[in-house]
Amino acid sequence: MLNNKFLNTKETAIAMGISTSYLRKLERLGLPYHQLSTNSYKYFRLDEINDWLKKEGFIRKTTWRKKV
Repeated sequence: MLNNKFLNTKETAIAMGISTSYLRKLERLGLPYHQLSTNSYKYFRLDEINDWLKKEGFIRKTTWRKKV
């Protein structure tokens, strides 16, 4: 699942098996993303996302969820 390719929001959600609304919730929690300017689209790298999820204590069952 590691990939250095930049993905847009929809592509990232599909690759992770989650909804775009859940991806936006993860953004508010600190999920790393890239933007060319403050008004541009957000882009993601799956390798950075996986590292962040593990660091923040998320586990994958069917989708990524916070450990309880």
